[in-house]
Amino acid sequence: MERMKRMSKRSTFLLALLMFVFAAWPAGLIRAEESTTSTVQWDSQNPTTLNLGGSPAQLKVWSLTEKGKEDVTQKAEWISGDSSILKVDKGLITPVSKGQIKVVATYEKQTVSTTITVKSPYSKLQLNPSSPINLTIGGESKQLTAQGVLTGGGTENVSGVEWTSSNAAVATVEDGLVRPLAKGVTYIKASKDELKAQTIVYVRSSSQALVLSATGAKSVFLGSSPIQVSATDVNLTGGKTDVTNTAEWTSSNPLVATVEQGKITPMDAGNSTITASYHGLSKTLKINVLPTVEKLVSSKASLTLETGGKTSLPSISAYLVNGAKKAVQSDVKWSLSSESAVKIANGKLVAVNPGSATLTATVGALKLDIPVTVQYKVLKLTASEKKYVLVAGQEASIPTVKAHMAGGGILDVTNQVSWVGTTAAVTVANGKVKAVNGGNSGIKAMYMNKYVKVPVIVEGAISTLTPSFSSADMNLKGSKSIKVIGIYTEGKKATLSSKVKWTTSNASVAIVKGSSIKAVGIGNATITGTYQDKSFNVEIKVTPKLLKLVLSNKNLKLPKGSSQVLSVNAVYDSGATTDVTSSAVWTSSKPSIVQVTGGQVKAIDTGSSSIKVVYGGKTVATSARVLK
Repeated sequence: MERMKRMSKRSTFLLALLMFVFAAWPAGLIRAEESTTSTVQWDSQNPTTLNLGGSPAQLKVWSLTEKGKEDVTQKAEWISGDSSILKVDKGLITPVSKGQIKVVATYEKQTVSTTITVKSPYSKLQLNPSSPINLTIGGESKQLTAQGVLTGGGTENVSGVEWTSSNAAVATVEDGLVRPLAKGVTYIKASKDELKAQTIVYVRSSSQALVLSATGAKSVFLGSSPIQVSATDVNLTGGKTDVTNTAEWTSSNPLVATVEQGKITPMDAGNSTITASYHGLSKTLKINVLPTVEKLVSSKASLTLETGGKTSLPSISAYLVNGAKKAVQSDVKWSLSSESAVKIANGKLVAVNPGSATLTATVGALKLDIPVTVQYKVLKLTASEKKYVLVAGQEASIPTVKAHMAGGGILDVTNQVSWVGTTAAVTVANGKVKAVNGGNSGIKAMYMNKYVKVPVIVEGAISTLTPSFSSADMNLKGSKSIKVIGIYTEGKKATLSSKVKWTTSNASVAIVKGSSIKAVGIGNATITGTYQDKSFNVEIKVTPKLLKLVLSNKNLKLPKGSSQVLSVNAVYDSGATTDVTSSAVWTSSKPSIVQVTGGQVKAIDTGSSSIKVVYGGKTVATSARVLK
């Protein structure tokens, strides 16, 4: 009985367990006889290769069952082996980067996979232009374009390119635009996916030199005026431009000295380096700012020279406010009370004539006077000709030579001197100097251990000589530059303005200084230019310059219907005055109120008008009021 009870309990437990299993197990698995077997497969039209940068493509997957074929693309679970190469979403595949990746689709526990290759549509990347690029600092930028060479042939512009410069200090690049910054070489590189291209860029300065008006080192004193330094740019063809205001100026120590557009201002004792920079070039000037100077002292209290002699300028030192002694020779400005006895030339005192003068050394606001006395000595030789310009084979008479003797006497020693040519290009014989070969040379006259040199320039023969104009009208005190072009027999052209010998038929009307014609008086003159055996004339007419117009009456008041005659005089810079009433142009701002003809003013109607007179480029005006 007890055993039966135990078996009954066991049966009840097994039955309950079986019912639980059936309840929990998926119905489809229990009723296997009701399921349908399916097979998952790829669509035969699915792509296996995509171009990077191209459009996404759709993969399809089919479920094959006994009931037929079903597109389960949207139902399947999709996985990309590497989403950095290829992204997949419900079968839609999007290329991201070059590579080969496996795509897996799973449907109802069945899995299929395929390999997709992502490749570039281009065989290579190239730049346009591809040749080396030459840029200049401060010049225009250069636009580069990245092009892809298609695998099927041809090219197309590529977007989304990454641009880099190997040396951004020389040139930068942004979206292919290359901007030059500093002198040097850089490589501009473009990359797109795994493709790369590059070109070389040379950045040069548009200048060959930057020149400062002051160089080396300079001492200044506290409290002294600012120093103005100019900067000159010398371009690649030798042309010069003042860039003082456009150059970049810096001071290494602004506490000691500041600089702005070349103006250096001392601020405190110490040292600073002033730098000017322009188009990649730079120049420096060392500034030593010293404490205020209390007094100056000279190495010589006085100087005595003999005529014709020379001596170095004395050394000058400064006692500073802090008690220190400083040599300031390079900062001294020298001047003479008179140059009749002594002159300053190339850092030397040169005795000219017996007499005396005061030599003054100036440093900042302080001055120091040094007496100078000149006594007689043996004098020099002088030649009547400053230089010769000859054609090969041409002769000219030797110059007159005079000896300036002690005591003031002057002797003609032309026949006593011995002549030599300084080179084989010229010879001196029988009172003639003869040009033998082309080039620069000279002749030297020797007499009593003294000598004088005369330069000789041997040139080619001129075939024609042509001035820039053959006549000109000028105003008194005006000037006009003249350019002379010469053509040598071998065909070479040259500007000879400075070499032409100028004469004037009337020095009271026009003269020539250098290559500029000066109008000095009223009248006509003929300017003649001569070079070698060629000459030409330029006719000059000098007339007075009109300064102003003067009306006989201003601020007219006329009754209606009346008239009044005005006159106008032209005043010239020569002091002459001429009545130009009939020649001037008269106009009224309101002809309905006032009419004017040749100076005659007619009052037409009440009101006000302005009368303007024009003559020779000058204008004068007055007001006219018509009363009832």
